[in-house]
Amino acid sequence: MNKYLEYFTNYVQKNYDMNNPLISKKYYHSLRVAKLMILLAKKLNLSNEDILLAFKIGLCHDLGRFKEVIRNGQFNNQTFDHGAYSNKILYNDEFIKYMDIKEHLLFRKAIYCHNKIDLNDNLTKREELFANMLRDMDKIDILGLRATGGTLNFNNEATLVIFNNYMNNQKIDLNDINNQTDSAILYLSFIKDLIFNASYDMAVENGYLDNLLSIINVSNDKKELFDTIVKKLYERGNKYVR
Repeated sequence: MNKYLEYFTNYVQKNYDMNNPLISKKYYHSLRVAKLMILLAKKLNLSNEDILLAFKIGLCHDLGRFKEVIRNGQFNNQTFDHGAYSNKILYNDEFIKYMDIKEHLLFRKAIYCHNKIDLNDNLTKREELFANMLRDMDKIDILGLRATGGTLNFNNEATLVIFNNYMNNQKIDLNDINNQTDSAILYLSFIKDLIFNASYDMAVENGYLDNLLSIINVSNDKKELFDTIVKKLYERGNKYVR
């Protein structure tokens, strides 16, 4: 793992400016997701070879984000498909060769799919496994970052499609987000919709859920709505415990 981490670090430092806070942010996010992938792979009792593959996928999943910073100077999920661009880099670049990836298609599919609302129907069970692992661990690290990014004000009416999708266990489209109440619901859905029970364990045991709830500032007139939303989130945990 140290060999691949060293290559990844050298690649980023050679091609991008680590003094740029957006580049630095995405570099360390990639490292954390790679480490989270190791933990989840172990919880799922995967083989040593698959643990290493999961680590590499986590390490490389946001390669397109670095290019996005150079091209656009910011991150924008609505206008730039970084999963697709990461896949493009891996398809055309020597990167995938030096990372010693034997299952090229699985590697690229997991990375291509990680930021999509839903997975493609044409994935094999093995491809789906690694794609879902990455989606879960990416969300968990994003939650950890958000918990240090200041409060979210839960004081607006929730956009109807956001609320309905959340309550009906449907995916939330970023394009439908209109206010901070919607954003709070989106982040709570990250935990509610985690694919693996082991991922849910990690979110609860490591304090991601409590930290997220602690930064949401709920106005008095929205407490009933907020309680309904949180109750729905805990339903998953209660069902899992039972």
